[in-house]
Amino acid sequence: NMTAVVLGLSLLLALASAVPLPNPRQLEFMDQEQTQFMHFGIPTYWNPPEPYLYGDNPTYHDCKTTTIDHSNQTGPYYPCLDPHIFQPTDLDVENWMQYAAAMNTKEICLTAHHEGGFALWPSNYSNYSIAASSWRGGKGDILREFADAANRWGIKICYYLNIQADGYMTEVAKYSPKEFTRRQLGMVHEVLTEYGPVNRFWFDGTTHAPKDLNLNTLWEQAYKLIREQSPATIISPYRGDVCAASDGHSIYTFEGPPTNSTDIANCGKAARNGTIFKPTEMHGITIQEGPDGNTDAAPTYWFWHPWACAKNISGCPWVGHGNASRIFDSYLVTVGRGAVLNMNIPPERTGQMNVSVAQVMVDVGSAINKTFHESVAKTTATSGPCSTAVELDVSTAFDYIMTMEDLSYGQRIANYTIEYQAEGSSDWKTLVPASNVTVESTRVGDRPDGHDPRDSFVGHKRIDIPIVNTERVTIRKVRFQCLEAMAEPVYIRQFSLHVKTVPWEQ
Repeated sequence: NMTAVVLGLSLLLALASAVPLPNPRQLEFMDQEQTQFMHFGIPTYWNPPEPYLYGDNPTYHDCKTTTIDHSNQTGPYYPCLDPHIFQPTDLDVENWMQYAAAMNTKEICLTAHHEGGFALWPSNYSNYSIAASSWRGGKGDILREFADAANRWGIKICYYLNIQADGYMTEVAKYSPKEFTRRQLGMVHEVLTEYGPVNRFWFDGTTHAPKDLNLNTLWEQAYKLIREQSPATIISPYRGDVCAASDGHSIYTFEGPPTNSTDIANCGKAARNGTIFKPTEMHGITIQEGPDGNTDAAPTYWFWHPWACAKNISGCPWVGHGNASRIFDSYLVTVGRGAVLNMNIPPERTGQMNVSVAQVMVDVGSAINKTFHESVAKTTATSGPCSTAVELDVSTAFDYIMTMEDLSYGQRIANYTIEYQAEGSSDWKTLVPASNVTVESTRVGDRPDGHDPRDSFVGHKRIDIPIVNTERVTIRKVRFQCLEAMAEPVYIRQFSLHVKTVPWEQ
């Protein structure tokens, strides 16, 4: 088929290239820049017992989460939650799409079945699904509405569906390893064939499966199924086609395994001499997080809860959440460091986005559009030896400098500096210093902030903050200077200057 042909051509080009090359799916993935993770399911509706509220993740429930009595919410499904507690009062997936689009989100990753196993569609392979709930008389189908709406809005479909973690099948149904495998693979096949096209599966490593299950065999069968059924579907983020930037670095060359393969090995280590190109994804924020709801600290609320009050100094109830400024800052240090930003922003119990959160999403989209989709100076599509500078004429102050590599030629720039000429001077002075942070030397962090050092690469997008106040110094020229390359020529997709334009500062 055409997808296989394109991927094959990409592989041939990579073999002939001086550096590893991405395939078209990976280039498209990097261009989407943001994905919205939606933890939505039966944990959205449980009310943890009081002592459990003060843990690090009070919304988490996987059928073995707590020994604290909550039998009033489990019924005959103990230790899993009773499907009847799943009761959205005003489900509106168009609302999800509206605000995701307003925030420039190009992909939504929905928890089709989370670790407890509750499926958001009436699966033929599970008795623990939306069909077991009294909601809509057992006729509801969240995935149907989600997939149809996403396709109408042009938003890519991603599913979290952890095939090695299903609390119901393990603790309640007590399936054998063979039967567990059959049912998990059946569920993967269902979402691929009935609720797509599936742009991506987001698999993690949490395990809750029959004791004697061979996990490697399970994953090998799953990868084979996905590659055969939907070759264009991306597998991520710890093995497959995209890797989590677990150390925060903005390099895309890894030691293996190959992309678009059935090799289930982990992503391996990022390295300058890596032979496989893999885009990176970084965790940005969870919309309810930290004692005030707006801090990179425990507790983390994966699923929305109105009582989110754990460790809150003012006690319960508490309905705080992240603000637009925090998300914008997260964009700067994730997308602005070459990664795709993964934000967890789930619906509330109504089945819609919280009204206050929805306004945050609108403000974030406005800030990104007005700051980075508009520029005060820009050049595009330039190439040449590393020693060739890229210059811009400047007539106004600016806050950010954005550099993008054309990664269709692979990642090539290994270090750089940005310099300026002030009005009336021919001297070039430092505006953004070169970095001495290498892949081997410094761990940046999976959730970097403005205090973390940047590494030396450019990648898909690098957003730098000048060390000179451009309001006080009249700058007339700015230049990007490559200092070191992994291969030449180097290819600049865009070099531009931007003014911070955000609604919360106006």
